[in-house]
Amino acid sequence: MKKIIPFLFLNLISIAVFSQANYTISGKIIDAATKLPLQGASVFAENTTIGTATNTEGFFRLQLPNGGYSIVVTFTGYQTETRRVTTADAGNREMVIEIRQKEKELQDVVIKASFEVKNGWVKYGDFFLENFIGKTANSQQCVIKNKEAVKFFYYKRKGLLKVMAEEPLEITNDGLGYNIKYTLDSFVHNYKTEITTYSGYPLFQELQNGSDEQKKIWTANRQTAYNGSILHFMRSLYHKKLKEEGFEIQFLVKDRDKEKAILLKNFYGAMNYSMDESDKTVEVNPNQKEVAVIYKDEETTALYREKNPDAPEKFQLSVLSFLPNESLDIEQNGFYFEQNDITINGYWAWEKIGDMLPYDFNFVPEKETEVTPSSETQTVVTPVLPPAKAENQTGNADDIFTNPVWKMDESRMMDAANLFYYKRGGKENTINFDNDFYKFNMDNTGVYTFNGQDYKFTWTYLDAAKTKMKMVILYPTPLIVNFENMQRSNTAFKYTRYQKVNGVNMMAIETRTIK
Repeated sequence: MKKIIPFLFLNLISIAVFSQANYTISGKIIDAATKLPLQGASVFAENTTIGTATNTEGFFRLQLPNGGYSIVVTFTGYQTETRRVTTADAGNREMVIEIRQKEKELQDVVIKASFEVKNGWVKYGDFFLENFIGKTANSQQCVIKNKEAVKFFYYKRKGLLKVMAEEPLEITNDGLGYNIKYTLDSFVHNYKTEITTYSGYPLFQELQNGSDEQKKIWTANRQTAYNGSILHFMRSLYHKKLKEEGFEIQFLVKDRDKEKAILLKNFYGAMNYSMDESDKTVEVNPNQKEVAVIYKDEETTALYREKNPDAPEKFQLSVLSFLPNESLDIEQNGFYFEQNDITINGYWAWEKIGDMLPYDFNFVPEKETEVTPSSETQTVVTPVLPPAKAENQTGNADDIFTNPVWKMDESRMMDAANLFYYKRGGKENTINFDNDFYKFNMDNTGVYTFNGQDYKFTWTYLDAAKTKMKMVILYPTPLIVNFENMQRSNTAFKYTRYQKVNGVNMMAIETRTIK
């Protein structure tokens, strides 16, 4: 009986928490060095309309609709700090968040000054707006009020454009009826890879000065922006209402240069959907890491088709690329984490700040979400999705690929008649890759080490998205090795390898980790 009572007690707490539509968190913001309270610090739930400022004692209080949020703390002269909260934090009154003063070193100031573009808005302003605000109809109605806060830095040797802001950007979106205070953390464009990345912390405020007719237009525009968005998708996935909300998902796989789609009879089984009843979060971990999301209830816009002529017209196609061995957790309001663990391509990458909606948009928390088990059926078919010119929205400015030494972790290697298997530490391996290492250098050279013997090679990417690569290993007779389906994180590197050995075609699906 002693084992049952705590279990019942925890369930009673859970029922009490989730029967409420909102929850409150409160706490204190202090200086990390002096431990003194900070008055006037901005505390807000990222990408919502919910925010406040600390009082004279450094205290704050926020009331949040059930779900998950990233709480952001900003204060002039201090580093931005974040803290993730969920409904499980309801009633937490002892939250203490320490923030640190920014260190201004003379060397950093000199370096930045030497790379700053004096007439940055003239040279790079339009490019920045298109890749940060966007190119949609709503984006064209956005205005940055404090443009003078934006600074442009160009690093010629690295081919990098960096954009920084000395204060939160004040953006007015007349298309959706919001003022957005956006704390820009990073904006980087790599001209060598043509990849743009940005991150930051938006706080929304509804415009109040519109007429009744204007407010109706804003309401309609917001609903249009929501339909088919990633926020709409995450909420629909959480509540197991993908079909009802107009979504379909497929897995994308590549067989050499041919792309195939896997039609899914059961979306949730294929995504390994599971709900944690203790905190009401949903975890998904798809069987394939390339997930195509089709929204069938709206066509693509004319502006999108003009910039992406190969994109489908009758539906909106986006692609989520998951990192190997990484799952995604989703809250009932559509908040998902870790957000850097997925890469977004296609239609969703087209919609940037100008089409962004806050997490509390039209959100009515539910008391419970019923989860029903189901089986999964998959069918491999020929390509059903037309190729889309996608824009990459995530990735690192510096190529993490070239820093470490990569050791073999797992390999399934096939030739015409044989299958060879390797798993580090495995007892039934049919091939030994214990001492098989790659080291890639920034100058497109490298060293392949096998059983203590080093072989030099050259390498180059074959596409801007860095999913394909060609290696030439300098044996006495050069060996050409082609990589495809490349996926990388800070610790893992997965790929499909093709090569010809003694006239025999070899294919391997392999994963490497840092040595």
